[in-house]
Amino acid sequence: MIKDLVDIRDEAVSQIKSAINKKEIHVAESPGQFNEAEIKRLATKTPAIITSLMRYSDEDHTVHFVSWVLYRATSTDRLYDGALKIVSALTPIIRELDAEWSIGGGEDIVAECLYSGTLDQINITLWGVKWDWHITEPIFVEGEGGSLTDADLEYFDGYDATHHVGNSVAEDIVNLEVQNANTD
Repeated sequence: MIKDLVDIRDEAVSQIKSAINKKEIHVAESPGQFNEAEIKRLATKTPAIITSLMRYSDEDHTVHFVSWVLYRATSTDRLYDGALKIVSALTPIIRELDAEWSIGGGEDIVAECLYSGTLDQINITLWGVKWDWHITEPIFVEGEGGSLTDADLEYFDGYDATHHVGNSVAEDIVNLEVQNANTD
């Protein structure tokens, strides 16, 4: 049984990581799309496959993903052929994904090169591999986990710190109280 979207994303990433099975390719999850600063930060981990769960459609029980392929050029690979090889290896892996709650593997796979001159200036290319994974049932079934409890969420309770500013000490204390927002 599907617990939530986190389980689905984590299962996809786990299976991709297992199938890639190469230590030199970093495989991880991401919360969504990247900006240039994030790509620069991730450039230290290339080559990489970073998978984002981008959308869920309850109408047809489809989870939409993008697996981002980041690749750094080398002096012998100025055309980023290594990225094409990773995309070529990733496509059949996505097709073969399998879970007890899925209907086959990934489908409707579309790979798009997102190369730009700006990324080339830092010797990086980026591919977006979009794909769908159909699941057997809706995620949120009424009466079966359709609500969150406080235990399901992590709360930031407070913050205490002492800051040294010049020769002075400034204390900073923030205490937050979580209240039930239910207005029924």
